[in-house]
Amino acid sequence: MAKLGDPVFEHATVDADRASGHDVAAIKTYRYLRLGMLVAAATLGFAIVEEGTRSHVDCFLGSISGYYYTPVHPVFIGVMVVIGAMLVAIKGTTVVEDACLSLAGLMAPLVAFIPATDDKTSVCRSPMLAAGRYESSRDSRVIGASINNNLHALLFAGYLAVGLVVLAALIQWRVKGSLPEWTTGTWVGLGIGLGVLLLASALLHWSYCRLVKGHLVVALLMFLFLALAAGANCAYGLIRGHTKRVYAYIYGLIALLMAAAGVLFLLERGDNRSTLGGHLLLWIEAVEIGLFIVFWTTQTVERWDRTV
Repeated sequence: MAKLGDPVFEHATVDADRASGHDVAAIKTYRYLRLGMLVAAATLGFAIVEEGTRSHVDCFLGSISGYYYTPVHPVFIGVMVVIGAMLVAIKGTTVVEDACLSLAGLMAPLVAFIPATDDKTSVCRSPMLAAGRYESSRDSRVIGASINNNLHALLFAGYLAVGLVVLAALIQWRVKGSLPEWTTGTWVGLGIGLGVLLLASALLHWSYCRLVKGHLVVALLMFLFLALAAGANCAYGLIRGHTKRVYAYIYGLIALLMAAAGVLFLLERGDNRSTLGGHLLLWIEAVEIGLFIVFWTTQTVERWDRTV
């Protein structure tokens, strides 16, 4: 009798899955992307908590973005880039969801590459500075050069990615004479991506000074696109039955709460800096990330046995 791990069993399982329209490798890759997203978000959270609970510190900065200037810096950059790549790579169930996830993925590295300004009045900055856990002395010219270099590298990566996709399509069309899996959504997404790249190129050339001060804008856009992705899941679930109604309601609630948190941030960020002990922005960011994790976890459960 075949056992789990035996070649016969494995081949039989693969054949059965393929016969039912599923590809084991595709499903596993899809699962790894989804679980990897949760791991990345949790890693950033762990790094921030670990830093805030150190002796001689025992407090937290007023925002997650402020940890750009602390030992969390490499983790913050790495996690945002990884999350961005995963959001772009993973496929949504609809054109709208797919476009929103990709646009959110484009914003994620920008959140890391365009840092928030060093707020000298931020809560916990002084204790961290005294403990040698805050890099206030970093030359501003180095930060400026880093932003410039990273943004141009990200732009290069975007154009290269679009170019490789188009090249692959041309080769496939030349060899096979058709592009069956290249749907309208694929071309729409590619077109949107190219449009974003052209817009980014224009901003880098003509509005660079404004762009490098746009950390809050790109962060809000990232959460906006994620909220729209959740909202699209709700709408398509209720209208077209793409998902169970219970999942649709969860997605709708997440979208509303993410939007509400964003509005609260816009209303309160310039005032009431002492609210919640100076941690208002930190709590809003934590809520947004927490809602995204709930959204992603719910989708992962819903789609565990299938791709899109």
